[in-house]
Amino acid sequence: MFPTVSRARLASSPGLTRRAGLGALVTVALAACSRGSRPSSSSTPTPTVTDGPGYTRHADLAYADPVGRAHLLDLYVPSGEGPFPVVIFQAGSAFGSDDTKNLTTELSGATTAEGLAGAWAPHGYAVVGVNVRSSSQAVFPAQVHDIKAAIRFLRAQAGEYGLDTGRFATMGTSSGGWGAVMAGVTAGNTDLEGDLGNPEVSSAVQAVVDLFGPTDFLQMDAHRIPGGQKHDPASSPESKLMGFAIRSDPEATGRANPAAYVTAQAPPIWIAHGTKDPLVPHHQSQILFAAYTDAKARATFTLVHEAQHTDAYLGSPGDLSVTVHTSADGSVTRSDRPAPSFDVIRAFLDEALGR
Repeated sequence: MFPTVSRARLASSPGLTRRAGLGALVTVALAACSRGSRPSSSSTPTPTVTDGPGYTRHADLAYADPVGRAHLLDLYVPSGEGPFPVVIFQAGSAFGSDDTKNLTTELSGATTAEGLAGAWAPHGYAVVGVNVRSSSQAVFPAQVHDIKAAIRFLRAQAGEYGLDTGRFATMGTSSGGWGAVMAGVTAGNTDLEGDLGNPEVSSAVQAVVDLFGPTDFLQMDAHRIPGGQKHDPASSPESKLMGFAIRSDPEATGRANPAAYVTAQAPPIWIAHGTKDPLVPHHQSQILFAAYTDAKARATFTLVHEAQHTDAYLGSPGDLSVTVHTSADGSVTRSDRPAPSFDVIRAFLDEALGR
């Protein structure tokens, strides 16, 4: 059912062979773009603090110099005594918005950081809604630099907010799921770390939750459902993220494939995807799960039959038809339960974070 992804094949896939000239040009260009697009600190919004049901919300914290609404986050700290494990959530926008930290659209699914905080703060989880730069503000790998900068900022400020530096997880929907996975599987990759502050602090996370995110952009059109979105054209979200039509430079496009970075040390991951998703084919999650299986890393992949580009079922799973794939040490087991829900995800996080 799943594509075979051997380590040798991944090592020779587009984007994993390093071309020094291309890498240097991309690095220099992105650094210049980032420096040129940062406004002065005087444009930073004033953070606000409000109380919610079971948490305190610190809104509009700047984890780097703001670019529009990018580089801002909302932190929901549970009531009570910490330190608290942290879930950093990014909503999808087809890479097109710099302000997703508390919004839902047809591209993002139904989950918000505020909703997660309401559900999980009573269980002792701090939740973060994070904004990263849109593809119109900066191209790849700027968005990975951003999410890693947010992680480093939160870890650096852990003492002030009562956060547990050893228990960080990333989570996202659609393009935000891609960002969550990229942050998770590229720990220690200096090319993807960026220079947005707190360089002495680790950006590693201990768990990842990926809800219908893309993986290998170059395989999306081959597996799209009839009438589904096309991704190869220069006008596609993925091409805009890369800054060129993705097939015009497969090697550079391959650098944005999180499956290519999965190793045995990758953090445990929980994945869910609908079989009728018209925007991101569910084959994208199969690729990621196969990479985890091949690396003998821990992964759970829930295939939600008939579901489209949504996670609305998490709030009331009802009688969903699902196939749950679990991989450990390279072997895969399958089951028709449990149906995906916020409680199931939290149970995964409890185990992955050692709570």
